[in-house]
Amino acid sequence: MTINKRGVCVFIGLLGSLWSFGQGFSNKDYQFLLHLESISAYDEGIFWLEQRESVFGRSDTTAFHLGMFEYYKKNRVGSIQFFDDVTRSNLRFWNSSRFYSGLQYAYLGNYSKAEQTLMQTDSMSALYVELRKLSLAGLSLLDHNFERFESFQSSFDPNYYELIDHQQALLDTYSVMQDHKRKSPLIAGLLSAVIPGGGKFYLGKIGQGTMSLMTSAIFALQAYEGYRKDGPNSASFIVFGSIFSVFYAANIWGSVVAVKVENVNFNRTNHDAILLHMHIPIRLLCK
Repeated sequence: MTINKRGVCVFIGLLGSLWSFGQGFSNKDYQFLLHLESISAYDEGIFWLEQRESVFGRSDTTAFHLGMFEYYKKNRVGSIQFFDDVTRSNLRFWNSSRFYSGLQYAYLGNYSKAEQTLMQTDSMSALYVELRKLSLAGLSLLDHNFERFESFQSSFDPNYYELIDHQQALLDTYSVMQDHKRKSPLIAGLLSAVIPGGGKFYLGKIGQGTMSLMTSAIFALQAYEGYRKDGPNSASFIVFGSIFSVFYAANIWGSVVAVKVENVNFNRTNHDAILLHMHIPIRLLCK
């Protein structure tokens, strides 16, 4: 029988920690909790905290770390529920829970709730005030509210090395979003209807556009040649005319879809970049 050494060690640690529950939340218990986080033993950590909670009730420390374990498991809704149980009586955990909860709301796409949560932070150092400003600027970009983003970024303080790279990354993303000329699926379809491949040229895919134009031209010429020689009932005209018609319609549809996919990919790339540069400093500073 194979023995999972990590599992045995965690289980022994759990027993030892539970034995000390009568003494309250000791430093040894807290170090064990951090150890579970460091080895990604998230389920074991949740079990440990739930057992402690059944004895002592829910404290800010317990609620915050339950939220962190759910955060590590990417259970966004579950982590928010635990973070919401943290109270202002412990400002360290309160502020950290507001940052993490706001971040989770941002990942869920609820930007108004994310902003509301971030604004609940209280009595922070200048560094954490700047972190909140960075987070709110990121939310503005996610919401495509460029005017609001400009109001935040204009007061970015470049004197915090922990944040300066992320401030610049948001500025770079903002510039890319501002300079991007969004393509219209309707225009792409109309151009392809007028000139096969026109939609791909419009999208900047010159090679694909050229291939579509040449292929359509070949089928069209073959159909025309069949019609010219043998009339509309000729096999050559019917076959190549049918192929051209299918290809022509598919080219129009493909151009429309290609523009939609391009727009979605552009938005997703920037969306992920913004969340990343909101996420990293929160993960670094809110421990």
